[in-house]
Amino acid sequence: MINNKYPFTEEQIKEVFETSLVDFAIRNGFKLKESDRKTFKVENMGGLFIFKNGKGFYHFTTGIKGNIIDFAKEYLGMDFKQAVENILGIRAYGNVSSFYIHKEKEKKPFKLPPKAENFNRVINYLVNIRKINKEIVNLFMLENKIYQSKEITKKGIFYNCAFVGYDENNIPRYCSLRSPSSKSNFRQDIESSDKNYGFSFKGKNNILYVFESPIDLLSHMTLFKLEGKIDWKQDNRLSCGGLFNMAIDTYLKEHKNIEYIVFGFDNDFDKKENYGQDKAKEFGRMYKEQGYKCLIHKPTNKDFNDDLVKLVTKQQYLKEKLEDMFER
Repeated sequence: MINNKYPFTEEQIKEVFETSLVDFAIRNGFKLKESDRKTFKVENMGGLFIFKNGKGFYHFTTGIKGNIIDFAKEYLGMDFKQAVENILGIRAYGNVSSFYIHKEKEKKPFKLPPKAENFNRVINYLVNIRKINKEIVNLFMLENKIYQSKEITKKGIFYNCAFVGYDENNIPRYCSLRSPSSKSNFRQDIESSDKNYGFSFKGKNNILYVFESPIDLLSHMTLFKLEGKIDWKQDNRLSCGGLFNMAIDTYLKEHKNIEYIVFGFDNDFDKKENYGQDKAKEFGRMYKEQGYKCLIHKPTNKDFNDDLVKLVTKQQYLKEKLEDMFER
């Protein structure tokens, strides 16, 4: 009996593994920069590197490595069938004479990392370094969407910011870790995280703001609060964990009241192409065709946290200068 779970021909599977992972990563919104003569470093992904020959990747922090299919499954949350379809740009069909038989490796169950005894490092990082409003940080902590993780390994004890995404039944399905230090760029999704569920805030109106990262979401919310919005909790906000739209689709499916989608993606000033804004335009066209009213909210600087830090730093400087004048 033919197994038609994965209806792809041998020729199609061959084409998949002949596809450059470099091209595939860029097409899916990953930002690459020169590392050495053999690899590109993927920005904002900790120690993730892609080989320039397009044949594979390696993550120095986690030790995870693999081919283009492994990459799609690990960093895009896809299963084998979705990965092949995405790489080939097709939809699977069931009328071929022979099929590629693929056995999935058993996927480890998703599990949140353990919590630390206190959240002091995370609070200091978010409030004092990233300048995010403390009331907003506390709000997310009360909802168990932000906490300080503590993991004990052979290499030592590691503390990180944990940003959690939940499904419609309030079950955690996604978790992104980030180092609570301005000296580290460590950033990693927990194994088996489902990118269909992003870090989010449920608002009261029909507007959904979409961002690349939890830090951008929290910064944007803080900027609205600083601007003196009557109700800064009114808007829905969602982090996609990169330039992906799986979490957007899920959020729209679960929140039928959404009519407006506002894309708040990053600026890539140091690149020939502005990937964030290009993706915002692409998504805008796509969701407009689905009947949504789409807008782009472009940060002034690289991202909304950059905007926030510069604004708060300037305000603090002016306040100190004014106080100094009165003291004289």
